[in-house]
Amino acid sequence: MRAVKKKTLWILTMMALCLVLYTIVVSRMETGASIIFGGEEGAFIRADSMNFDVGPTETPEPTVDIWPKLSRNDFDDLEYLKMVNTNNLLSSAYEPEVSRIERTRYMMFSTEYMPYLDAMLDGIEAAGFDYFIGGAYRSYSYQAHVFNSKASQIAVGMGISDYLDPRYQEAAEEAKSITAFPGASEHQLGLAVDILDRNRQRLVYADMNQELYAWLDAHCAEYGFIKRYPTRKLLLTGWDEPWHYRYVGVEAATFIMEQGICYEEFYKHYFPEFEY
Repeated sequence: MRAVKKKTLWILTMMALCLVLYTIVVSRMETGASIIFGGEEGAFIRADSMNFDVGPTETPEPTVDIWPKLSRNDFDDLEYLKMVNTNNLLSSAYEPEVSRIERTRYMMFSTEYMPYLDAMLDGIEAAGFDYFIGGAYRSYSYQAHVFNSKASQIAVGMGISDYLDPRYQEAAEEAKSITAFPGASEHQLGLAVDILDRNRQRLVYADMNQELYAWLDAHCAEYGFIKRYPTRKLLLTGWDEPWHYRYVGVEAATFIMEQGICYEEFYKHYFPEFEY
């Protein structure tokens, strides 16, 4: 009799243990997680009782704004921040105060910001490079003369001798892709210079001293200048003039050159409605 009771107790104990084991197994199966290994599609292992905090699915906004603290009014009040292009024309009455660049016979630059240009030219010379200023300030009237001359030249090539000919407009449109329309040239600001290789008379950038431009690109921002029309930004700026440097102030220039952006990209940050 006693043997029967011991056997019954043992069976009940075993059943209880089995029930506990079953509960544990089921619980662990429900909390399992799949970890993707990569490689063959669907390859994974079953991780036992692991939990993962995947975090947010969207990248949060940066907590620190690295852009220069400029207001939209600054771009109107500070002449060196003005956007100048075909859609943002300078008035024919816009005439900055300019002075002769001492290293040239007749090239002019903004009187107020001349010290920054002089300092950069000093730096170029100290680095041992030969260069010359191929372009600087141009008045509205001078730019109009340059543009009209180019348009007339194109018109003659098209067999057009009268600017009243309706087809002359076609020549004018083609000229816009070669030289800036009056009011659309940064040179009218008096803040831009074309720095060319003294040993090269043709405007073929690839043939010019690349060490000179490497130095300029590395140091121009120290003086407040940027490479205004780099080749790789042609689709945004509309111009391929990697020898054209413009003063925009040390703060803006440093940011633009360090970030590898063009002035259009910089401007658009403050004016989202701006169109390239």
